[in-house]
Amino acid sequence: MSIVRGVYEGFTAIIYGFILDIALKALLLMGFTDLTYDVLQLIIAILWIGIGMFGWGNICIVNRGSCRLSTIYRYIMFIAPPLMTISYLLYLYGDGAAAAVLFLIAVSVVLGLSVSSYVGAYMVSNQFRSNVGRVGAIISIVAIIMWLALIPNIMEVGTALNALGNALILIVLLQVRRRYSPTARARRR
Repeated sequence: MSIVRGVYEGFTAIIYGFILDIALKALLLMGFTDLTYDVLQLIIAILWIGIGMFGWGNICIVNRGSCRLSTIYRYIMFIAPPLMTISYLLYLYGDGAAAAVLFLIAVSVVLGLSVSSYVGAYMVSNQFRSNVGRVGAIISIVAIIMWLALIPNIMEVGTALNALGNALILIVLLQVRRRYSPTARARRR
């Protein structure tokens, strides 16, 4: 695989990761509601972390800071999904207090991982001199801070703001990804 193709696929993975990020937060906002939602939360969390690890790892050539993000995702992979799984199992077996504590810890870890990906998006936006991406990353970080209030109404507003911030980040990532398109290189020759 060529370097250009690897970077292109990395940016594509990060784009999907930011889309899954909002889907995961919308599901986490529901908490323990139904077994179907709980399983969806777990599946999307695993996909989101895995895609982020692959994506940030592949753009290391373009942005050195993303190598560290890939490592962070790799280690969180062993923390967040197991915590979520144990909390769901405890909830199913009737231990609501322990399930809630583990769920809050897992959500905190996921939120921390989100912030690290927004910092990565800020670094990429800064490198390519995009004010839109910088503003999107800052909006998303503020939205995560709103989640820390643990008040449902504020968390809903935070999720909406987070979606706006991610949309701005996606615009920039799509523009940057176009620079590394393998087909664009072939046409120029």
